[in-house]
Amino acid sequence: MFITMISSFAELERSLIVERIKAGMRRAKLEGQRLGRAPLDVDRAAIVRDRLSGMSLTQTAKRHRVSRATVVRLVKEASQREVTIAA
Repeated sequence: MFITMISSFAELERSLIVERIKAGMRRAKLEGQRLGRAPLDVDRAAIVRDRLSGMSLTQTAKRHRVSRATVVRLVKEASQREVTIAA
């Protein structure tokens, strides 16, 4: 019985913490603060241009100091923008 009571208090405390965090995030968003990680400060066009000109994925990533996944994502986004503009 004692363990059940302690676990219920822990669950209550956890729900209160989650509620306070969500309230703080809502307030910050209303005040205009940016939530989350800051966007990458890289030349996206240069990355796409290098990759499409034939430079390997690894070389492009090392040259611009980003991950290979970022290079793939930026090229994919650029190709999707071109398709949207053409349509």
